[in-house]
Amino acid sequence: MAARRLHEFVRALRGAGVRISPVEAEEAFRAAALIGYHPREQFRETLALTLVKSEAERPDFDHCFDTFFQFEESDGEAGSEPPPAPAPDGESGESLEPTAASLLSQDGTQLEQTLAQAAAGIDFTAMQVITQQGLYARRLLMSMGMGAVDDEILRLDASPRHADRHRAEQLRDWRGGVRERALAHVQRQFELHGRAHGRALREHTLRAAPFRDLREFQQVQELVRRLARRLARSHQRRQKKARRGALDARRTLASSLRYNAVPVELHWRERRRLKAKVLVVCDVSSSVRDAARFLLQFLYAMTDVLPRVRSFAFAARFDEVTEDFDRYSPDVAVGRILDRVSGSGTDYGTMFQELEACCRGEIDRQTTVIILGDARNNDLPAGERHLADIARRARQVFWLNPEPPSRWNSGDAIMARYLPYCRDARRCASLNDLSRFTDALLRQLD
Repeated sequence: MAARRLHEFVRALRGAGVRISPVEAEEAFRAAALIGYHPREQFRETLALTLVKSEAERPDFDHCFDTFFQFEESDGEAGSEPPPAPAPDGESGESLEPTAASLLSQDGTQLEQTLAQAAAGIDFTAMQVITQQGLYARRLLMSMGMGAVDDEILRLDASPRHADRHRAEQLRDWRGGVRERALAHVQRQFELHGRAHGRALREHTLRAAPFRDLREFQQVQELVRRLARRLARSHQRRQKKARRGALDARRTLASSLRYNAVPVELHWRERRRLKAKVLVVCDVSSSVRDAARFLLQFLYAMTDVLPRVRSFAFAARFDEVTEDFDRYSPDVAVGRILDRVSGSGTDYGTMFQELEACCRGEIDRQTTVIILGDARNNDLPAGERHLADIARRARQVFWLNPEPPSRWNSGDAIMARYLPYCRDARRCASLNDLSRFTDALLRQLD
């Protein structure tokens, strides 16, 4: 039972945002088994030493600990204690059933201990939505033996004796107080375990939602940063593993001769790192500005692992916006860019011509060009020869289109004119699409 409760506590900590690896959790279990669970503060510090990695995480740990292991003490709020159990009434007829009588004979401390024992046998980690709290409170009451009290209330209500019905009313009031106590405990457990499920559900919904539906969600900015950090950590691990390169069999075999042909020392071929460059060109007209906003924020949230990013935005006019991100935070920079550049009358042909003229000396075999737009050119010249020249000199060209492929060539959209010069063209209409593309981009740049 103790091991299961510790597993549940670790899950609660993860739900609160404390990062805990399986190895760290195992160390905490071993430490708790060695040190013991009493006294309480010693138990707290033992878990903190093994699970908390920074001062910033300590307040979340302490809050989770106090809430998770809050069994013995009342919270002191008005109405938190159940009303006194009704005293036996000599005029009420028959005595109560033994289980109900045992519960009614307990004082507040004993009843709290009974509740704690019943709660220890219930897996609260399965709670995912707030509407499940009533169900779990019912389970907790039944585990305490409150079903026997319910039966007694029904029996006394059916009695013709006034004293029996009066006592049934007293039992009902007492049971209501116990239920409030059980529900308060379930609410604390939901706060610990349910919020992790709720956050995961909200994140899943936001990641799959179209960009145009995310403008009103304040938590999207933090989600973008969290997704970027997650991808950055994954990329850094790949870089660390790949940094040593492939095994150099010739040098390894040669050095093994001094050890009787036993390959004690392994030698690796060092990988030649290319100085990759990224050029990002975003259509910020009204039809795709939301996608451009998130693409730029996402890329600039990954500056630790991405090479130097040079950014351009266009609609009716074309402008470099790299300096905006050098001077301002990504969310502020994007707002300034949209105010300055966005408009109607997108002209892709002029954009490609100006991009080629602006970056002719910079685009080479180490340059990756990313274009985000719907290729709706308002029946203006396509300018594909300029894109062809860019693609010929660049390492690769990627096109991200917020629209579904079925609309890439409808109306004034001319994706078919540009596709021959792109290494890959894919839909990018949600954070999931953006995350998958960025992960693939990082792998290409490794």
